[in-house]
Parts: sequence; C-alpha cells; structure tokens
Amino acid sequence: MTQPKRKKDERAKLVKLFRTLSPGDFVEVLGYSIHSIIETELSAILGAEPYQRVDDRKNYRNGYRERKEPLNTGLGPVNLIIPKLRSGSFYPSILVHYQRVDRALISIISEAYFAGVSTRKMNKLFADLGISNIDRSFVSRCAAQIDEEVEIWKNRPLDQRYAYIWLDAIYTKIRIEGKVNSVAVLIAIGLREDGHRDVLGLHLGNRESYYNWKDFLQSLKARGLQRSELWISDEHDGLIKSIEECFPGQQRQRCIVHWMRNAQSKVSKMDLLWLLPLLKDVVGSRTKESFQLAWSELNRAAHARGKDRLLDWLDESYHEISVYLDFPLAHWSKIKCTNSLERLNEELRRREKCIRIFPDEMSCLRLFGVILQGYSEDWICGKLYLAEPVERIKETLKKPIPFEATCDGLDPCSVGYASSTGLQPVARR
Repeated sequence: MTQPKRKKDERAKLVKLFRTLSPGDFVEVLGYSIHSIIETELSAILGAEPYQRVDDRKNYRNGYRERKEPLNTGLGPVNLIIPKLRSGSFYPSILVHYQRVDRALISIISEAYFAGVSTRKMNKLFADLGISNIDRSFVSRCAAQIDEEVEIWKNRPLDQRYAYIWLDAIYTKIRIEGKVNSVAVLIAIGLREDGHRDVLGLHLGNRESYYNWKDFLQSLKARGLQRSELWISDEHDGLIKSIEECFPGQQRQRCIVHWMRNAQSKVSKMDLLWLLPLLKDVVGSRTKESFQLAWSELNRAAHARGKDRLLDWLDESYHEISVYLDFPLAHWSKIKCTNSLERLNEELRRREKCIRIFPDEMSCLRLFGVILQGYSEDWICGKLYLAEPVERIKETLKKPIPFEATCDGLDPCSVGYASSTGLQPVARR
C-alpha cells in the first residue's frame, strides 16, 4: 500500500536540505562524487583498495596529477586530479563520457549558430553553463567542421533533366578586406522527374550581374545539368542572357507576380485604382480562356485611357508571362511565379538576421549552405511537390490544346487574342 504522506515528508526534507546549500557547495559535492567514481574504477582495475595488501596484484598507485583544464559542468567548472600508476597509464571512463558531452555541446553550438543565434547570445549561453574564457571565434571554429560536408553537397552531381528550375537571388552583407560589401547569393531549385524538389546549388557574386549568373549556370552544367522544361525567374537582363547562352532553345517563364509590380510603375498612382483589379484578374486566372479574357480587358482599358506607354510594355511582355499556359493546369500556381523560391529566401533571411554582417565569405557559404542542404534532404525524402513527372509534361506539350474564344465581339486580330497554337499577338487596334 502506498504512503503518499510519507513520500511528501521526505521530499520536503530534501527540498529544505538543498535550500541550505550554496552554489559552491553543489560544485564541491559534484567534484567529490566524480573523484569517488574515479577511485572506485581504479580499485576495480587494480583489484585492491588504497593501502590494501593483495598477493596477486600486478600494478600499484603512484600519486596523482592535476587535470590541465577544469571539467566544465552545468554547475560550473570542477578541478580534478587523475591517479597515476607505476606502469602504464590510466584515464577515467567517466571523463571519456564528459568528452562525448563536450562534443555534443559543440554540435549543439553549431546547430544554434546555423539557427541564427548570434555570438553575443552564445557567450551568454556559455556563462549560464559555467563555461568561461571563450574567445569570439569559438563558435566559428565549432561550425567549421561542417565546411567539408557543405562543399561535397555543393559539388554533387545533378540530374540531366529537370521539369522546372526556379532562379532568384538575395543580398547579404559580408566584410571583405575591412569593408562591408553587399553580396548577391544566387540560388537555384529544381523539380526532379519523380516530382520532388531539390536545391541545385548556390553561388556568391559581388552583384547580380550577367557574369555571375553565367558562372553559376556553367557550374550547374558542369555538374551534369542539360535541360529544364521551363526556367522560372524574374526579369533580369543578365540572367536572361546567361540562360540563353548556357541553355539555348529552352523556355523561360517570367515571374508574373513581379510583372504585376512592374506594371504599376508604368502609370501614375491615380491610375492604380482601375489598373490593380485588372492586373489581379490576369495573375489570378485559372483557365486559359479566363487569362485571355482578362488580358483583353486590360488592353481595352489601357487603350481607352490613352496609356500608350503601358500598352507598349504589355505587348513586349506578353510572351514572357504566358509561357506557363501551355503546361499542365495543376502546375500553374507553382510555375507562373518564383514564390516557391521566395519562401526559401525568407527562411534564409530569418536565419541571417541575428548575424547581420558575415565576417567573411566562407561563413556566409557555411550558414546558407547548411540551411539549403537541410532543405534539399527534407524535400527529396518528403512528400511530392508536384505529382506529374517530366514525361507527362512533355506529353502535354506535344498535344495541341484547342482554344475557343468565349467573349462576344472579341476580334481575333486584337492584342488580347493569342491562342495556344502559337499565334503572335498583333498590334492593337
């Protein structure tokens, strides 16, 4: 039969006893306990207690030596002495266990560093753990063990074909030669044939220029990439030119969300009252017919208000934003914009927020590389991003999709009428 009252009284006595002890007393008790464990282990090895005479013993104690560094524990540093032997050496197994704890702590520090915890907060963590005399570069040295793994991941072979590839860049600050520079981090993610996403790689450049994009795409090509059914990116001259040179003849979709933002700069703020709803109708179209109707209405509204600058820009950008219409309908929400990559960029921003300025390029590659590597592994082993593989996409592209205009009075020669058969939109009326 249990006796809860008796257990409660015993617990109260223990609490009262511990309240009378100071923090230094806890450290002293812990040190005495560890020393007792060490002596007990040595006695078991020798087969004799201290000063005990045993006939068949083969070795003897030979004094003590001080441990060079205190043992760092959660209660604080503990100074220990290690027994010595006349022949051979002895090292307590409990200290080997603490060495494993130290290695685990280093791993935790690395993980915390990758999670965006600043060095200042790290030092506070060290103080709470009773660890002192930690220099400012300790966290970076702990994280450096990941460099080799990240380098292997960055240079791994790629598949020859991907269904879709999204390209984008974010900017971060890195201290180079004593100056803080804004550096572009170029990132590419791709949809594999099995329907899973994968982070293809990253590249640092002094800016988002043609040469940096070309170097990045050339590195992807050198790792085995040959073709993507569709490249999705923002409108950047250097990026477009590098895709055309490195992967000629392959289709590219301009991010339609960025396109909508760019369209707003072509008119005054007063014109946004009528323009924004029409742009949203184009971007939010769920069928090919609704896209063509929304496009036609946008052109008619702009023509009626005499917005020639906007109309010229719409004529030039139509073929860049309408490529996704020839792909499976279920994929449209993913491939008509770079939102898939923007979400990843937000996560990188969140992690680098505490760091603000990277001390060098290697630290930037280390942090971004390990985050992207983690996402890559999770995506490959996780659920499908898009169900239809490349083969079904190519089959869809081979089959002509008939388009029938459903709006009354729509002139097939007007700007808004561009069928899936590849007809070019002609000049507006």
